[in-house]
Amino acid sequence: MKKKIVLFLPAPVSYSREWRGAPLSLLSISRILDKEGYEIKIITRFLSDNPEQEILREVRESICFGISAMIGFQIKDGLRVASLVKKKYPKIPIVWGGWHPSVLPEQTAKNKYVDIVVKGQGDWTFPELVKHLEERKSLRGIKGIVYKEKKEIISNEERELEDINTLPLIPYHLINVEKCITRTEFGERSLIYTSSYGCPFQCSFCVEPIVYKRKWTGLSAERVVEDWDFLSKKYNLDTIVVSDSNFFVDKKRVYDICCGLIKKKLKVNWRNANGRVSQLVSFEPEIWEAMKKSGCVLINVGAESGFQRALNLINKDMTVTDIIKFTKLCQKYQIKIQFSFLIGLPWTKDKSENEKLIQTEYIKTIHLIDQLYKISDRNRFTYYIYLPYPGSPLYNRAVNLGLKVPSSLEEWSHYLLSPEDAFQATNWQEWITPKLARRINMLSQYIFALMDKDTFYLIEDLPDNFWKFIFKRISNMARFLVKFRFKYKFFSLPLDYWVFNWFHKTGKLD
Repeated sequence: MKKKIVLFLPAPVSYSREWRGAPLSLLSISRILDKEGYEIKIITRFLSDNPEQEILREVRESICFGISAMIGFQIKDGLRVASLVKKKYPKIPIVWGGWHPSVLPEQTAKNKYVDIVVKGQGDWTFPELVKHLEERKSLRGIKGIVYKEKKEIISNEERELEDINTLPLIPYHLINVEKCITRTEFGERSLIYTSSYGCPFQCSFCVEPIVYKRKWTGLSAERVVEDWDFLSKKYNLDTIVVSDSNFFVDKKRVYDICCGLIKKKLKVNWRNANGRVSQLVSFEPEIWEAMKKSGCVLINVGAESGFQRALNLINKDMTVTDIIKFTKLCQKYQIKIQFSFLIGLPWTKDKSENEKLIQTEYIKTIHLIDQLYKISDRNRFTYYIYLPYPGSPLYNRAVNLGLKVPSSLEEWSHYLLSPEDAFQATNWQEWITPKLARRINMLSQYIFALMDKDTFYLIEDLPDNFWKFIFKRISNMARFLVKFRFKYKFFSLPLDYWVFNWFHKTGKLD
């Protein structure tokens, strides 16, 4: 058997919607094996003309077939492809990893198209597993896996989060990087990068505490600067997209990274770094100045709600005042913010009281967004219906309120809905009305999207055809209407929203 591995990243959204991005989870678990001379084939839908055909061709001589999946459509796509592999090559082990298998490993392992589950950090676990499979050794001593042995499901000892500084650079050369480079409002060539794992905080809706046990490990500042310098020169990048769960955990590291970038005179923007408002408002002015000077152009934060009781319920450890203060700081240093908000927390079994509290969530959040927009009209707001994720503390509370819980891997493939179908969340959350769900979808996907003038660069990336020509003009008119709607908080009779969506979908402009 050749030293060959085939890895697949299923589509995170339906096939009708295009998705692009470097498959970091698969690249990450490949770096040790790549250094040791294994042949690794990484396959995704946007990197392959026919992923099923390519997988079935390549997997024939593979030690195993790996799939990384989050909850929702990725599970559906992964199961479909795994069934093809299992049917044609029943003896090749199928290994699943990623967020969902890490949260529900035993339930995942029960599926007939799953042989082994890698839980949590797979950088060391997966290479160790590959070598055991290659040498036909017992899997009992491998930390961090769940597997089938005959008809029994065996859960091995947990693997603790390990320091990532000993790992090689992500092996981007294993994929067609040009297909993963994207254009943004901040540059023509951006590439995704991870500098840390984990998060030490305890937001009750998040599964980070389950997967990484509230621990955090980050590359040294020197290593991050070296990596960005290398990647920007090798791939002619002007932007690094930071995909860490919490980039700002260690403020000294943040400051040292910024100073290192400035000292190197590295002309590269960095964006999408996830942070926590309560941390960032405590950063000293010299850190903010270094962030701006080093190329920080956008920070992602979970503001979550304008209702203080909601922030307390989800253990956010911040105040509404902190959110306003943070927005003013970013405006001062001309750093854009991508805010995420949620609605529909599981408050109480009293249905009428629940409705009142959710209505309060909505009113106070819209009021806060109004305040933030007046501070700066450059920022972007996203608004989601809260959908409980298994393993998180708030999940059990939601179950007690009537959450209909999937009981198999197949059922979880339908659990996380696309934004367009958000109103269907009422299938699980009986305390959210379809009317409110549709309103939230309209706000996030239409009102807030078009209020962010920077996102108009996306239209330029559309194919040059009749639909692009029309969509440009529709977008300009729609932007005027959404600003009017938000100013007067008039969200009824959304004819413009329906027309906008019709043009968007008919022209296949995703």
